[in-house]
Amino acid sequence: MTRKGNKKSHANTPSPALMYQAHKTSPAAQIVVNRIASGGVDYMRQNLIRIMTDSVKLADEPEFIDSYLDGEKATEASQRWLKKYEKRLAAAEQKSPDAYHEVFDEMRIDLVAELATPAFRKDVSERLQALLDRLMTTNDLEKLETVMLLKPLLGMRSVPWGLCGLILAIYNRTMQRTIQEYDEEKELYDDVIDVFTAEGENPTDLINLLDTPNRLEELGKKMKEKPGLRQRLENEMLKMAQALENELLEGRVTLDLFTEDELILPLKRIQAELGEHASAFDAANEQMAERSFEIIRQTIIEIMTTKRFQRLRNDVRASAKIWLRERHKWAAALQAEFGWLDGEQYEENKFVLAAFLGQMIRLGKEQKPAPKQKKRAN
Repeated sequence: MTRKGNKKSHANTPSPALMYQAHKTSPAAQIVVNRIASGGVDYMRQNLIRIMTDSVKLADEPEFIDSYLDGEKATEASQRWLKKYEKRLAAAEQKSPDAYHEVFDEMRIDLVAELATPAFRKDVSERLQALLDRLMTTNDLEKLETVMLLKPLLGMRSVPWGLCGLILAIYNRTMQRTIQEYDEEKELYDDVIDVFTAEGENPTDLINLLDTPNRLEELGKKMKEKPGLRQRLENEMLKMAQALENELLEGRVTLDLFTEDELILPLKRIQAELGEHASAFDAANEQMAERSFEIIRQTIIEIMTTKRFQRLRNDVRASAKIWLRERHKWAAALQAEFGWLDGEQYEENKFVLAAFLGQMIRLGKEQKPAPKQKKRAN
């Protein structure tokens, strides 16, 4: 039994030294490889806490300097887990600092486990490999050992990522950036509110202002009197609009601006030209994907007669009002998109294209037949 147990253990956690012997190594790297090889798995386990803690230094390496979690998801998850652990944290704080830190660490392990998606874990692994490849030619013994041991450690299911200094540094960096962005947005919002109030407008009555474009233009001119305010506002609105377009393009935001017949029309044309089994979203076939995209683009241009374009403008305006009234997450972004819909004639733009493609994707999901249930054997 003991032999089988040892065999299984080594199969799950291969010696880190053996994993890197194939690389072209510096003398320092060879020293680390030999040290780990002689220590084996026991050496890795004995140094687990040190390696996990010291890995925080890797966050500032070029391979990780731009690594972030999803800020919005990190904020939402942090608030949720803090609320879940609120009573336990308060009780532990009454006992001792050590008791509080123990519960806090437990909460953080749960939080990071949720945020560390398979895609994020894969990204970290690839960045670690790139960092290792670079360090193998250097004489940095400390970082070499940290990376050599950290990579297999993070591959072990029994090792929580919430104990890893590198991962916690990425989380903290994400939260700091999110807080900074929030503060900047709030400062901008307060400046805009000051302009509205100074002009005798009720800043909460945005829905009525949407029906008075001349008044909005007057307020826009007033913003020019505050240095940089108009530019800051335009930059923020552009950023919000781009984020909305990406969400629309992925079919994650419901905005129905087109009829089913309009959405099906380019699909019919794609199949007529490229074959019955052709798909508008076949990324594996680059030529087909490019041609499908061109057919969709041309179809939208054809659909958007002057009359149809004006109807789309009205639908977007109506949706913007509803979203503002309902405090929809993307309400301000949709209002910003209205700048792409000026004039009497349709001009190609990313917003309309994203809305069309996203609605096509959602329609395709809705029309997928339910999987057939297998008949029970008698």
